Formats: sequence, C-alpha cells, structure tokens
Amino acid sequence: MSKIIGICGSPNGKKSTTLFALQKALEACANAGFETELIELCQYKIAGCIDCSTCKKELNCSQKDDFTEQLIPILADASVSGFIFASPVYFGGITGQLKTFLDRTVMFRRNGFLFANKVAGALTVGRSRHGGQELAAMDVIHAALIHGMVVVSDAAPTSHFGANLWSGIPEGLESDAVGIETAINLGINVARHAGK
Repeated sequence: MSKIIGICGSPNGKKSTTLFALQKALEACANAGFETELIELCQYKIAGCIDCSTCKKELNCSQKDDFTEQLIPILADASVSGFIFASPVYFGGITGQLKTFLDRTVMFRRNGFLFANKVAGALTVGRSRHGGQELAAMDVIHAALIHGMVVVSDAAPTSHFGANLWSGIPEGLESDAVGIETAINLGINVARHAGK
C-alpha cells in the first residue's frame, strides 16, 4: 500500500494547532485509501546540515543523530508516494525545526533524486488570517521543487499554495472552517496525485 507521510514542524507537541491541522489532512489521505505516517519533528534531535559530504557518497550522514538513525529509513521507504510538510509561521517563514529537516534531506537529492516525482503539499498555520502563511508555504515549495517533487495545491474550490489556517481566530483554530477546509482539500489532492 502506498504511504503518505506528514511532517509536523511545530515544536509544541500534542498541543500544536499545526499538528491538529496536519491530522485533518492525513485523515483525508487515509479516507482515500492511503497508509499514513506522522513524524513530529519535536520528538527528534536533528542537527543542522554541516555539508560534510558523506551523503555525496551514500545515503548516510556523519552526524549520528535522530535524522540519520531513525528518519532516513522511514523517508527512504519505496512505498512512500507523498508528503505533507506542515509548519506554524513564527517569523515570516517555516520553523527552524522544519528548515533543519529539509536541509538534511539534501542526501535524497544527492543519491539519485529519491524524492523526485513524489507528491508534496504545504500546510501552514499563522497567528493572523494573513500572517505569512503563503510565504512559509513557499519555503516548503522551494525545497520540494529542488527535489524534483510534484507540488500540489489544496485544489478547487479553495486552491491556494497549500493549506492555510489561522490559529488566532477568537474561537480557536477548530473554528477556522475555511482553513480546515483547505487542510482537508490538501489531503485529498495529495492523495489524488499520489494515486497516479
């Protein structure tokens, strides 16, 4: 069975609004018949890339951290056909946790473009309705394109740069019906393209 992996870049664990939104997207993928897996980056110790060049020779890294020891095997699984990368917006872009993770994925590019043609979707959560979500989504999209991935939007009828949610809504993120719709639509669209 094909798998879609959700990568949550929030440092806030189970209380994260980004995690809540990502779970909505992954539920839509599961409803479309895909196996899903959630990776919460806050549960891993991942060092920044130091350009050691080890990964130019093999799918490995000189830094023996959680990325090397635990995440490489998950990400290299041939059954993975898509990813949803999720991040809150803290300072006009993705979190340091997600940026560090994306930098370390350079090894998949250097070892035969292993992410090429896999589907990528971006999900971002901002404190205000227009709090930099699209700018953060572009951080994800840039990295996905460098990998040769197939980047998808959240599709009609919303069709944005991905899922964009508002955590500062007075009633709480769970009441952001428009934003949640984009998360569900993103999951549906990632699944639709991954199925191809």
